Amino acid sequence: MKNKIILTGVFLLFSFFASAQIDYDVPINQYNANGQKEGFWREKIDEGTIFELYYINGKRSGVFKYFSGKGALISFGEYKDGKEIGTWYFFHDKGYLVAIQKDFGPNTQPILSDGEEFVLPYRCYHISYYPNGVIESEGILLWEISSQSDFTWEYGEWKYYDQTGKLIKTKVFRY
Repeated sequence: MKNKIILTGVFLLFSFFASAQIDYDVPINQYNANGQKEGFWREKIDEGTIFELYYINGKRSGVFKYFSGKGALISFGEYKDGKEIGTWYFFHDKGYLVAIQKDFGPNTQPILSDGEEFVLPYRCYHISYYPNGVIESEGILLWEISSQSDFTWEYGEWKYYDQTGKLIKTKVFRY
């Protein structure tokens, strides 16, 4: 009888640990009933770069990761209702931190360019780093579509530092 109890206990313990090792097969790149992206998506872009992100009703919502063609993590951050939130991190393909962006929000400051005034809808605080981890520059960044796009503007007071962290220049951007 004692052996049966021990054997049953070992069997239950083994069953518990075996069930904890289940590898869940999560479907990826799915659409909901309305034809919108839903859940976890892995999208391969040019030259093997990969985005991994989540969608809710067609809007980016949740953790976003961007990998180089070699598999190195280039950036990660979070979306909510299609907008960047929280703190975003950007890395060199060798792994060191290149920049951080945070304090995302709407922009109301107009910009004057080529005689025309317009408002870029989004802003964040941007900090870039030297490879040694020291801050290189920091200030407000404005953009229209994405803070990672080629069309961004420095705005307001920006500070620039040398590789030892000493402030070497302050520049105010007003357009």
